Formats: sequence, C-alpha cells, structure tokens
Amino acid sequence: MTKRTEFWTNFTSSDPREAATEAARLEADGWDGAVMVDSQAMYPEVWTYLATCAQATTRITLATGVTNPVTRHPSVTAAAAASLQVISNGRAVLGIGRGDSALAYVGASPMPIARFEHYLEVLQTYLRGEMVSMEDASSMLVDARVGFHDLAVGSGPAGSSLKWLAGYDVPKVPIESFSTGPKAIASSARVAETVVLGLAAEINRVAWGVDLARTAAADAGKEVGVGCVVIAMPQEDIRIAREIVKPTVATMARFSVMNNKVIGPATDAQEQIMLKIAGVYDMNRHGEMAPQTQMVTDEFVDQFAIVGSVEKCTDRLGGLMDLGLDRMTLVVPYTRTPEVAHSYELLVNEVLPKLRSS
Repeated sequence: MTKRTEFWTNFTSSDPREAATEAARLEADGWDGAVMVDSQAMYPEVWTYLATCAQATTRITLATGVTNPVTRHPSVTAAAAASLQVISNGRAVLGIGRGDSALAYVGASPMPIARFEHYLEVLQTYLRGEMVSMEDASSMLVDARVGFHDLAVGSGPAGSSLKWLAGYDVPKVPIESFSTGPKAIASSARVAETVVLGLAAEINRVAWGVDLARTAAADAGKEVGVGCVVIAMPQEDIRIAREIVKPTVATMARFSVMNNKVIGPATDAQEQIMLKIAGVYDMNRHGEMAPQTQMVTDEFVDQFAIVGSVEKCTDRLGGLMDLGLDRMTLVVPYTRTPEVAHSYELLVNEVLPKLRSS
C-alpha cells in the first residue's frame, strides 16, 4: 500500500482573536495539519495561539512552525508542547529549528548544530516524561546562577522533569526539526521523529535532502519521517502567481545561503541569486516586498516555487510526493487579497483532491 502524504499549511492571521476561526476553517477545508510561526516580535505568542486553535478543532494537527532552542529552556518548550497535547487530545507536534527571526529581534544567532542536537536530545527526554540531569538542565540556562544558593531550601530535586505530565494518558509529542544544510539534516534525523526540509520546491534539492535524512537515520539505527515546505500558488495567469510569491521565495531561498554559503544542489545562476538575496536581505521587512524581492527573477520563482495552472501545480507536487514524503507544508502568503484567496480556493478545491486521488 502506498504511503499517504499529508498536506499541511500555515496560519495566516497575526491576530490571536482570529485563531479559533481560522483553525476551524482550515480543518473544514481538509488540511491534515497547520503550523504557526514562533517569532515573538512579529507574531502573537505561539503556544497561546495554538491552544486557542485546539479548542476550536477536533481533527487537525497543530504545530509550531517553528520554535527555536535559544529563547526558551527545553523544559519550558516541552511543558508548552505537552500542555497543547493534553488540550488537543493528542494532536500536537513540536516543530523546531536552530532559530531565525525570533533571534534576529533579540540580537542573537542560530544555535550551533552540535549544541542543537543535544538540545533536541534533552527535549525528547522531557517529552518522554523522563528525568534530565541537573547538569544538562542548568547548562541550558542563560546567565543564571546555578544551584540552590538563594532558594531557602534544605534539599532540591535530584533532576529535572515534567512531574505533572505523568497524570495524563496522552502520546508523547513528536518533534519535527526544520533543516536545510547537510549537517543539520543529519543531526535532526538522528534525534527527531521527522525532518522537515526547507529547500524550496526544486525537486533535485528536495531529493538530495530526503536522501541525506534517510541515510543519517539508517546509520543511527532508526527510521525518520521526512517532509518539506514548499510554496504553491495555482493561478490561471502565472504572472500573478509569480508576483504574489516573490517575497516568500526570497525568504525561503535565504535559508539556503546562511553564512553567505549556498547549501545544496544549485546551478550557477541560482547560486548568484541566493547570494544577492543574502546580501540585501532586510529583516525589518521579513517576508514582504523589499530589496531581497527585487533579486528574485521569474525563472528563479518557477524553480523554487510551484506556480501556474492547476495541472502544472498538481504535476509538480505529485513529483515531490513520488519521493515518498510523509508530508508537505504548502505555504500560503500572509497577505489577504482577492488573488491570494482565489489561489487558495484552487489549491483546496482542485489541486489537493487530484493529489489525494492519485
């Protein structure tokens, strides 16, 4: 039996008062899951947002898309995810990456890969309801005085754990790690349940990432799910679709050129565009029409996003499905225009039904 690919999307409202309504609509539209950004300066607090969504839905999976290891201690992240798991009756997923805009707005850089892998290991221990050593727990505190010197206690806990979690019979929250580079992909495959590739929609790049993830997991003696994030914008007029997605294409392409080094398979022309995007990227206008958008050509959009007719979008998404992906997150722009609404209707009512019936 062929494995079914799940189709997820993203929440688009930055108003937490609209969270429940949008979650109910996405569930009614047939999406398997939905993710919410964790970027405290740009969007509402993610766990509060998702808890609101959980209470308005019964089926759809809810995930951070994504949180990071720098702004929260692993015990705090684990407690938030486990709480969402309880509220949603087992529909929570903890999506995490090394950090991006959430860190940019507090003047920090992504966590190094080796430290991130250890963070994931500690996070998994918390989520299993097991004990984390005090050495590991305290090593992840920032500028804190370690020990019980000023707590006025005779004795303290021997280790760190989510003591309250034992009272609930819910599955462990799975971790999905957003990864782009080969070291991050391999690291995530060793520890997380799912690796989500941020390599855009160019099939050779996605196939490269899938192979890296599966090989690393096999070397570690385990299996790993693999997903990808892609921009999909069906439109009868491809020119309209290209203009809509250019800001998001620039944002996604930037993930493949961190440290001003292009990651993954790319042509010379693609490398040059990604380097130009990195050189002018304005984080103050993250995901908006900005200098980085001007670097994106129509040809680049056609390669790194899925745009055009329903048939063309269906064919390209089908090609990605053939890689054996467990899921795809189809990015919907945050702008609310009649053109975006039309693309969304085509995606939900025409593209996805064709893919699910194939």
